[in-house]
Amino acid sequence: MNNLENAGFVHLYGLSSVLNALATGRRDLETNQENSDSDFEDSDDEHDGSNDRFGDAPNNFRSSQPKVDVKPQAQFRPYLFVQERSGGSDRRGSKATAAQEVLKLAEERNVPIAYVDKGILNVLSGNRPHQGFALRCGKLFFESLSKIPMPDTSSDNEDSASSPALWLVLDEVVDPQNLGALLRSAYFLGGGNENKSNKIGVLVCSKNSAPPSATVSASSAGALEVLDVHSTNNLPRTLNQANLDGFRIIGASSSIPSSSSKSTGSNNVDGDDRPILLVLGSEGHGLRTLVAKACTEFVRIPSGIVGGMGEEQSDDDDNDDDDDSNGAGVDSLNVSVTGGIMLWHLLHRTIGSD
Repeated sequence: MNNLENAGFVHLYGLSSVLNALATGRRDLETNQENSDSDFEDSDDEHDGSNDRFGDAPNNFRSSQPKVDVKPQAQFRPYLFVQERSGGSDRRGSKATAAQEVLKLAEERNVPIAYVDKGILNVLSGNRPHQGFALRCGKLFFESLSKIPMPDTSSDNEDSASSPALWLVLDEVVDPQNLGALLRSAYFLGGGNENKSNKIGVLVCSKNSAPPSATVSASSAGALEVLDVHSTNNLPRTLNQANLDGFRIIGASSSIPSSSSKSTGSNNVDGDDRPILLVLGSEGHGLRTLVAKACTEFVRIPSGIVGGMGEEQSDDDDNDDDDDSNGAGVDSLNVSVTGGIMLWHLLHRTIGSD
């Protein structure tokens, strides 16, 4: 597996991630002929293919072998791995349709298909839920962005490619499942598709953030494969420039940071039609000092616990165990939950209900 990573490959898993990756073509699905030709050349002496049920599938994925000897010639090329189902497919409805679409797209993109047992897929997915599919493909990278473009207010067509009026900005969110859940919310609430721009932009830190991994893709239900995610190597500077350009920069925080003298605005984000950047901090420490200083205001989601301390804790802090006065240890919301709630409110405040 380390050799694959060093060669630039990842294994996506789960129907949504695999389907969206094949559909968008953002990841490298081309075979490196220099490597694959030389690697596969020696395999003919070991196996003549007469009993290989899977055509040009690598030798080590023959179903007759209970264990797999992973060889270099079976590694360095894109592949779609599909679970064998001895009792027939148990997929129904939309899942069955998605499965057929995956196979169709793989054929159209000349990605070879290997039918393997569940154990192989468990290894490729790191024992995570894979729904019978794994795709070996190239890595994905965030698109660098140093300045957030202002939305085009001269056009009333919301389907245009104009920059969104609402951005989700993530300050060192390192947990891949949290990042994936936030991307899923941004894509779902933003309503983007192949014919329509998403209403929510996404910007992350290029350092100290979860990379666009297979885990992020799976946690996002495939949203990572279709959503434009940008990165910046200097978030405070990017936010300060956005402020000068006319953005409202709203930091998610349970209280005003000690380094700031700005008002939280009492959670009232209505009555202002300027474009918005919603900034969420890391799971353990919330917003960094310089990032908080760049925010123009702050909002929070108060706790519903009567007399509890939830209102005094960071909405972004998953790891603060110092205060258990509510008796249950539930003193804040997960950053991905906070982001979903705030995005919904800000989106509808900004553009109204459809």
